[in-house]
Amino acid sequence: MSAFFFVPLLAIAWILGFFVASHASHYFLSIVESSATAMARNVPWAGRPFKEWIRDGVNWPDDLFTDYFGKTFYFAYLIGIWAGPTVLLGRLLVGPSPLATVIAGAAFWLFFPIGLLSSLASESRWTPFSPGVLVAYARRPGKTLAFYLISAPVLAVLFVTFDLILLRSSAVTMTWAIVLSPLAVLLFFIYARLLGRLGMVLSFAYPAESEDEEEKAKPCRRKKKKRPKHSYDPTTRWTVPKDEIDYAPAGTQPDELPGLESIEGTVTGYGVDYEGKLPPPEEPKPPTVIHTFDDEDNTPITVAPPPDTRGTDRPKIAAALANPPKHEVELYLRERPTEPTNPYGSESITFLFDPKTIEPWLRLTAGLISLALVQHGLDALRPE
Repeated sequence: MSAFFFVPLLAIAWILGFFVASHASHYFLSIVESSATAMARNVPWAGRPFKEWIRDGVNWPDDLFTDYFGKTFYFAYLIGIWAGPTVLLGRLLVGPSPLATVIAGAAFWLFFPIGLLSSLASESRWTPFSPGVLVAYARRPGKTLAFYLISAPVLAVLFVTFDLILLRSSAVTMTWAIVLSPLAVLLFFIYARLLGRLGMVLSFAYPAESEDEEEKAKPCRRKKKKRPKHSYDPTTRWTVPKDEIDYAPAGTQPDELPGLESIEGTVTGYGVDYEGKLPPPEEPKPPTVIHTFDDEDNTPITVAPPPDTRGTDRPKIAAALANPPKHEVELYLRERPTEPTNPYGSESITFLFDPKTIEPWLRLTAGLISLALVQHGLDALRPE
């Protein structure tokens, strides 16, 4: 009888797992990309708090659920391409023992940021490795080391909570699974935030391509053949081809040349006066006659004086529009923002309290709890 419920529940687990993985991939990549992108304004570090000149919240894309599918496979591709070799490395070093899991987790902690940032910095998102990321690591050794030291406990606790909730669900009760689910989602978001801030730091140190390499990368275009230039004939004051023309003697006027046949008839040119005489004065045009009628009002139209706005808010609004705030003007500056001295401050956690972040957190937590419930049901119905 248990097998009758086990198979449908297993199908539900797979569907729900794909639902949770889709949302997790979408949220993780959104946090990383938003945290790695600084606001386009040049504000010094000492002038303003950190959260006022860099995006403190997350730019959550308004996508449909069907748009999450591509991110799911992309995120799974990055995890698989770096988690697979790390697990194999742990097995080769110590064999099938708990220490192999620790080695695999440490290797994943070291190499996964390199793979993800290489993918985001490359022209193709499917590029798993870029040497420029290692060059940027070497140019910012202190901030890179700070990221790995801060993210190590976050990622370790994240691995343990996910392992207890999904992989070894029989080791904890359902109450503990419900308690650990929101904590796992919070740690998941914090790690994405830290990884995005590392990407923002490395963007200031990423090696730029030289102009020669950019020119080589451009496609070569064939040079067009230049047509022969026309020369100026001082005798006729015409720009004519360089080849000699037999039928156009010197001093020939356009009206003396044969006309061109067109649909409307023969088109002829006109002569040019080379003596420089002024044209005869034109006859004055007759005055314009304005016809009036008996019932027409000839009173001139007057413009009403502007209204008195001294007692209203219109002067204040006009002054505000004429002099926009400084922070709005800085949004349109093309200069690059200043690199922060401490990118891993309290803003790595306070963004969780943003109103737009609470909804994704609750949605992913509810999905993880539902998946944990299904997993406990499978553990209870699993045939021995």
